[in-house]
Amino acid sequence: MEKNYHCNCKSGCKNNRCACFKNHEPCDDKCGCTDCQNPFNEIDVENYSTCALENINIVKALSQEELDEEHELPCGCESVELKNLLNEYECKECMTVYWFSFCLDEVVQDDTTWHCEICGECRDWREWHCEKCNKCTYGVTFPCQHCGNEGPYQDLV
Repeated sequence: MEKNYHCNCKSGCKNNRCACFKNHEPCDDKCGCTDCQNPFNEIDVENYSTCALENINIVKALSQEELDEEHELPCGCESVELKNLLNEYECKECMTVYWFSFCLDEVVQDDTTWHCEICGECRDWREWHCEKCNKCTYGVTFPCQHCGNEGPYQDLV
């Protein structure tokens, strides 16, 4: 994966002031950072869901015992170790895709849940992020409940 930006941080690359951290990317040899502590440096970011990346410090603090703990999929077909739910996991029986939501502290179905990177929370598929008021709101065919801005699919009704 080709990076289009490189940081020059002097404060350790531990928060969103670092362009690499903000974009869930590791720092590399083209970065001019000092005392780099970017938590994405030691992981393959391609192997994590957006929710896991947004909660990377929680993910990295998980013990091996916690990673090995099995979670039953909502479909009931099988139980899967948490380490396999840090990204999308397809149920072998029903072929539904799941991942672990650290926001909701449960396994969620991919086509009914998404993680809003702006709000930093997992949301129901029927919710959308309003760019006008910068809040998530219910009903993709309804206007924003906070500011009245037109929903993304409001013209379909």
